[in-house]
Amino acid sequence: MVFTDNLAYSLFSVSFAGLLLLYLTVSVYLSSRKKRNDFSEQMKSAIVPLLLIGIYMFVMALWGQLTWPLPGSYNILFYDPMISFGILLIAFSLSVKMGLKLEYVGFLGLLVGIMVMVYGFYGYSIHLTAAPIALLGMYLLYGLAGLLSYPMSLMYDQLHGMKWDKRIVCQVAFFAFCFLLLLASLLSAYVALSAVPAHLASPP
Repeated sequence: MVFTDNLAYSLFSVSFAGLLLLYLTVSVYLSSRKKRNDFSEQMKSAIVPLLLIGIYMFVMALWGQLTWPLPGSYNILFYDPMISFGILLIAFSLSVKMGLKLEYVGFLGLLVGIMVMVYGFYGYSIHLTAAPIALLGMYLLYGLAGLLSYPMSLMYDQLHGMKWDKRIVCQVAFFAFCFLLLLASLLSAYVALSAVPAHLASPP
């Protein structure tokens, strides 16, 4: 079996996807505040990089599940959530491309978020990785952002033809989603950067 060390770049791809989603969410929010109610151009522009990242995640995670390139249960810990994130990005991109509501993609995000938090908790409890706190934080933050993707999708589906809902619950959900996504993406990038020196120093 050929050993391919793609873990660091896979973590970077997760970070890139999170930051792109954050950038898109804030752009739609700011456009709504300026009473611009047509977000189709922003959404369609964003799905190109998101779809490519989603396909990369899906293919590499599926390959990892089939070939088992990482030591032991690391393959389960990293590739199971990554293939789910890849599916979520592909579903989001296709829904935007086809002009469908995002409600069901958001609900899928909620389910994936729960799964990711479970994986993070058990990965931490058995002390996987050299940075268990960072691992737990990354999984919990992405998981919580996944939970909030459901109300965010419902809010987006309501946006066409109206301003952003200013009710306090909606505002809290928006800012919490953005905050969690930012922290999770930065933490994912940190874990990826931490992995680069060791992985470069120990090639197969």
